[in-house]
Amino acid sequence: MPALRLKTLYVIATVALALPAVTACDSYKEDVATVQAAESVVPGKTNDAVAREIAGARGSVAWKGEKAARYNNDAIALVTADIERVGQSGATHKVQLEFVNNRETRKVAFEQATIDGKPQTLLGGALALFMMQLD
Repeated sequence: MPALRLKTLYVIATVALALPAVTACDSYKEDVATVQAAESVVPGKTNDAVAREIAGARGSVAWKGEKAARYNNDAIALVTADIERVGQSGATHKVQLEFVNNRETRKVAFEQATIDGKPQTLLGGALALFMMQLD
């Protein structure tokens, strides 16, 4: 009987310790949804539509949110679209679009684009994405 109680107590403790980690993962769901719905890069197109257009028919898009380490403000979340683009030739490119969501001001801003690990300016990124279309 004591072994059963000890086992039950162990299960309860494990669940109690794991619960904060699970809820922490979900704490950025609203930030991701807000950024996806915003129109920060191309007027008239949601950020989600832009990311999917970059990915193309053969690629994929994965969204994630986290605390924005470069800002000393807990109200600002960093949301990243990790895009894998596969061209017709089979060449694979990794594109990251970074956005910030300010929960206080309810504003979303485009932060930075990275293509194959190299940070891009807005114009340079647009040109590189255009060149990927030709791939």
